[in-house]
Amino acid sequence: MSRATEAFIRLQVAMLTTDPACQRDDRFTDDDQAIGELAPICRACPLYDLCATYAELDRPIGGIWAGKRYRNNIKSNTHHEKEN
Repeated sequence: MSRATEAFIRLQVAMLTTDPACQRDDRFTDDDQAIGELAPICRACPLYDLCATYAELDRPIGGIWAGKRYRNNIKSNTHHEKEN
């Protein structure tokens, strides 16, 4: 299992007991949404660190993760291991 997958699973498990604002807000999945008003919501989220860890490892191409958009970033081979 890749480090990104492990990080995503940790985030999913945490979301079972914590309801982050992004879960109910379509602006976080709208790729045309400005990040400026959403980043402070992310920084105040109790799951920020888990979200940021996953996003840095996987570089998701859609949505806003931990106050950032990664759609223009390329995954680093040092952070994204192949699935076994």
